[in-house]
Amino acid sequence: MRRRSLLAGALAAPAFTARAQGGFPARPVEIVVPYAAGGPTDRYARAFAMQLGARWGQSVVINSKPGGAAAIGAAAVANAAPDGHTLLLASMGMVTNQILFRNLAYDPAALTPLCRIALGGGILFVHPSVTATTPKELQAWARARPGALRFGSSGIGSTPHLSAELFAWRAGIDILHIPYRGTAPAMTDLIAGHINAMFDSPSSIRYARDGQIRALGASTPERLPIAPDVPTLEESGFDATARTFYGFFAPSAVPEALRARIAEDMRQVALSEPIKAMFQEDALESHADGPADFARFLAQQLELWSAVIRERKITL
Repeated sequence: MRRRSLLAGALAAPAFTARAQGGFPARPVEIVVPYAAGGPTDRYARAFAMQLGARWGQSVVINSKPGGAAAIGAAAVANAAPDGHTLLLASMGMVTNQILFRNLAYDPAALTPLCRIALGGGILFVHPSVTATTPKELQAWARARPGALRFGSSGIGSTPHLSAELFAWRAGIDILHIPYRGTAPAMTDLIAGHINAMFDSPSSIRYARDGQIRALGASTPERLPIAPDVPTLEESGFDATARTFYGFFAPSAVPEALRARIAEDMRQVALSEPIKAMFQEDALESHADGPADFARFLAQQLELWSAVIRERKITL
């Protein structure tokens, strides 16, 4: 069943050969980033590449393969030689693509999780024309004005979009979703009042402090250090916690012992002070979760977002 196929990759354990591990890396290692160059995932990949290259005594290069909501880059790694020399650093698309796409360009079971390196969340922002100052008040505002709450996002199936749909579901309200080509133009339109609500990165709290928008609630389990005065949605009475993640994957056919070695090296890099400082600057939680913990997290995310996409009737 496709919904569980990515998790199946975590359980695959091909026979390990001493030659495979002993010869790694035999050439430059490639980290595929399935998003455009210059974005946060690209930056994180380059930070890890520097430290992994030093550990392995071999070059680690970044190859950006954007498109298909991360499916093009994921397919490139899924179909790569299973020798550990081609890896993937990806985010939420690894979960949501399994639900949203009828025909993926790759079998999710061909990829297996190695290491989750960071967790993030968003903040629910509204335009000042929306009089609500709390999530509860926004719920009442939207119920009194059916169809008036216009949520922007970086695209259909994106984390900001799904976060909005999860909140709308839990709040029992209707929203109008307006997808953009990225979060920057959506935020520009929120500030201008062309849309009136949006989930965005915690770093956008600066616009709220300038009075251009208003922050109502965080989608994280706990209050964000960058915005300690903003309550969580859970505190406000809504079961609407929504996380994004960053993590490494490998072809499932890579020998188990080699996968374990690569994952452990990634964990050690994730625990380094420069990496933790980088994530803190971006208002992300630094993590160093191995394959088993990462796989359990993916299973929980698949269950949550499958329910949201089904209930909200989200299609591409």
